[in-house]
Amino acid sequence: MEIPTQLQQYTWRALREDDALQIQAMVNASVEVDKAEAGITPERVQQLFAMLGDNVGRDTLTAVTNDGTIAALALVLAPPQDDEHLAMISGLVHPAYRNLGIGSHILEWMETRARQKFSQLNDSKPQVLRTSCQDYMADRIALFEQHDFEAVRYSYKMRRGLAVPLPEKPFPDGLQIINWTPEWDDDLRQTFNEAFSQQWGLPTMTEELWQQFFVGMPQFRSDLTYLAMDGDTIVGFCLNWVDEPKNKQSGIGEGWIEAVGTLPAWRGQGLASALLVHSMKAFVTEGLDHAGLDVDTQNPTGALRLYENLGFEALKRTVIFNKRLNST
Repeated sequence: MEIPTQLQQYTWRALREDDALQIQAMVNASVEVDKAEAGITPERVQQLFAMLGDNVGRDTLTAVTNDGTIAALALVLAPPQDDEHLAMISGLVHPAYRNLGIGSHILEWMETRARQKFSQLNDSKPQVLRTSCQDYMADRIALFEQHDFEAVRYSYKMRRGLAVPLPEKPFPDGLQIINWTPEWDDDLRQTFNEAFSQQWGLPTMTEELWQQFFVGMPQFRSDLTYLAMDGDTIVGFCLNWVDEPKNKQSGIGEGWIEAVGTLPAWRGQGLASALLVHSMKAFVTEGLDHAGLDVDTQNPTGALRLYENLGFEALKRTVIFNKRLNST
């Protein structure tokens, strides 16, 4: 892809592991400008490299200045999907190098790379480019719209203070509540897939994806993750994380509810509420002072209303953008 004349002063190359400190510096410099809660921790940088794996040399692009500063970073991830081919893209420009055309260039590069990844496909499934930003980022929204992206979905980051008394939410009769242990992991993955089979944008969890995005994450807490058992069957779950490095950086002791779900036959009986309250009581015992989660505002199960009823409040709204790459 041709580099515009005004951007040829930068060295354009793939991301390298020895860039870790410069990535942190770029992200941390963006915190105040972008109104982010906290920067990126070394642990998160390592997770990024692990997620990219062998594709880091092909699916990333950095703009490096003469003094070694990373002025921009772009990356493309293409997780398997059931009903479409999806490329998830993410780019960031250092605040000191914005408004110079770098954002447009890396966005065009990410689209070109996604098209290359899709070029060998022989089916008619939709080929979709997806990205997101906070709803107050007018410059980024304008950039996406200029490149024919459309807003398709919204999500909230929500938080609840744990100093506020928790309501009593009993479990349905006959259920046993246990902690996650490895012996239940594959059953939990299958229950997760059934519970979220209608969830927008979420692929079926293979064993690899399950490890990569859920129980294999370093912030996953088996001792704070709960399964609701009807005999030997998992009928509900609450997967919980504690990101200690992020908590230390932000100064907020937050327990993170990564996923709560129930099998369709068990909905409407208060099981999800009971799992959430049970988890938050465990957060209190752990010495945490907040519970956080993300929610798709259009979730058909009514998750947003559930969280609001339990005292969660929206902190930020994320806008999710799609661009269709093949014909409809």
